[in-house]
Amino acid sequence: MDINVPIKLDMLRTAANEIGTLEGHNNDTKYGESLGMNRLPWCASFVSWCAAKSGNSDLFARSASVATHKNYNQNRNQFYDESLFLFTIENRDPDIVNKVVGGLIFFHDGNIWSHIGLIERYDHRNRMFTTIEGNTWPASPLVSSSHGVFRRYRYMNSSDFAGVAVVNYDRGGNSAQTGGLVPIGLPYDSTGSSSFPGTRYFYIGAYNNYVTLLGKMLVKAGYGSYYSVGPGPKFTATDQQACAAFQRAQGWSGSDADGIPGPSTWSRLSNIYGTGNTYPQQSFPGTQFFRIGASNQYVTMLGVQLVKAGYGRHYSVGPGPNWGEADRLNCQEFQRAQGWSGSDADGYPGPSTWQRLFQIAGSAPNITVFPGAHFFGNGANNEYVTAMGKKLIQKGYSRFYTVGAGPKWSDADRQACAAFQRAQGWSGSEADGYPGPSTWTRLFM
Repeated sequence: MDINVPIKLDMLRTAANEIGTLEGHNNDTKYGESLGMNRLPWCASFVSWCAAKSGNSDLFARSASVATHKNYNQNRNQFYDESLFLFTIENRDPDIVNKVVGGLIFFHDGNIWSHIGLIERYDHRNRMFTTIEGNTWPASPLVSSSHGVFRRYRYMNSSDFAGVAVVNYDRGGNSAQTGGLVPIGLPYDSTGSSSFPGTRYFYIGAYNNYVTLLGKMLVKAGYGSYYSVGPGPKFTATDQQACAAFQRAQGWSGSDADGIPGPSTWSRLSNIYGTGNTYPQQSFPGTQFFRIGASNQYVTMLGVQLVKAGYGRHYSVGPGPNWGEADRLNCQEFQRAQGWSGSDADGYPGPSTWQRLFQIAGSAPNITVFPGAHFFGNGANNEYVTAMGKKLIQKGYSRFYTVGAGPKWSDADRQACAAFQRAQGWSGSEADGYPGPSTWTRLFM
């Protein structure tokens, strides 16, 4: 994989993690506030915020103005209107189908540059963009009518489509360029662990995936009580306090127990607790495991990674061990998003698909869509249980938990979920404590 790909993926992951975030009164958002341009239309502010959080500030305009973003890219010869984009694909540079991922889509209302979004995928055959946009509404209606961050599906033949910007991620960013936010792709190696990246990734305000990995290891080590919402990519006093407690438990003191991890802390943690992935990447098991009638753990593994990467829309109940058409269609969408076609995008995984999927999905679950009923119940142990528990705690159901949300399903999860369901006015099987699509949508909206 080209070294610029994780940087692009950080931009897309940052945006995808915001899906479902709603605006406050009079366009009040953290995106506009971060630019000092709050309470204005904020689709462009959302793009600038994602660029800053992912370490790509040097590649995007910092503005709440759609026109400014358009001019910024046009001055760099990165802007393509509809006709130029199609001409370039068909006559000059077919690879632009892949390059446009991570770029921007623009819309106009007459002579006004009215809206902007981030391109997550492009389907050349149907001339359709999958986008993540701020200050928009969901593709399918939710209960709330407020604008927010949502995934949309946009066609080039739409009357308001104005063009795209193909952002040049092929550069080596550094902390000076990105305002101190170091762009980090995937911290895990193929075993799910990582060597110590360096102290420069751990300071109050640092934002990268190594901070998330540190927090996950500390939670597994028994220091989850310090976290109220779970570990995340931003290093805070909570991370420092939890790390300091772990260091003191090793008998260290002074600067060796200041809460800032060094090689010894990292080694001690990762040797015992450093299994970053629910499914550590393995070598490709073989095509025989992915055929009609196949039923095995590798089908489940593939499905879980597809859902994490955001390619699970064809599942009605989530991935499982039985190979089906939903698996093939989701896998095919993922393959096409990599720019592959023909037999390379037939929906049946091969070594390249397998490797790329694990590189992209990493260890962070995509919680924007319901993963399936069999992720919840006796014996379940996965990150979706943790995500549900954290959200229930945030919603005010912490009284059911004595040790906080964790990956292993417990009766505390069931009771908290049932209380949440009853609060929605549901009863009977709709309030049995086991989440379904309606519970999931209402919980994470």
